[in-house]
Amino acid sequence: MRRFAVLTAGLALTLAGATGARAGAWCAWYDPYTYNCGFASFQQCLDTVLGSGGYCARNVQDTGPAAPAPKPVRKRTRHD
Repeated sequence: MRRFAVLTAGLALTLAGATGARAGAWCAWYDPYTYNCGFASFQQCLDTVLGSGGYCARNVQDTGPAAPAPKPVRKRTRHD
């Protein structure tokens, strides 16, 4: 039964990660190989690293929010 629960939890985490999760604008760094770039704000990052010896830095891979779709252009027709 415990094995089933672990497999179910692992599957749920995998599916959650595959549904469009996006890296945030800020990364919490703990050492050169341990980091988390899931923070939208600097304050969220600071709250996470507080007391753990990490630091926060801008995510250099962050491309920012997606550009909005352009509005359709309607051509005006001239009625004589």
